[in-house]
Amino acid sequence: MYKAKTKTGFNVTLSFRLYQHNRDAELLQSFINFLGCGRYFAPSNKNSSYFIVSNFSDIDTKLIPFFDKYNILGVKAKDYDD
Repeated sequence: MYKAKTKTGFNVTLSFRLYQHNRDAELLQSFINFLGCGRYFAPSNKNSSYFIVSNFSDIDTKLIPFFDKYNILGVKAKDYDD
């Protein structure tokens, strides 16, 4: 979750980001076609790139059902449950 200070208070946005090393750029880019949403970013000053979904309806209708169907394994499963 991202929280930004504004003149009227705080603006809170929900986003999902998945980071990988730049050598896995093709994998991250394939998520856009597979899930039908999201964007790919590769900052020029870093060795990592990421896939991001920030549209709430895409998170609600595409990502959450995907993770409900295909359970996350490991310690991140607890984060998802929260």
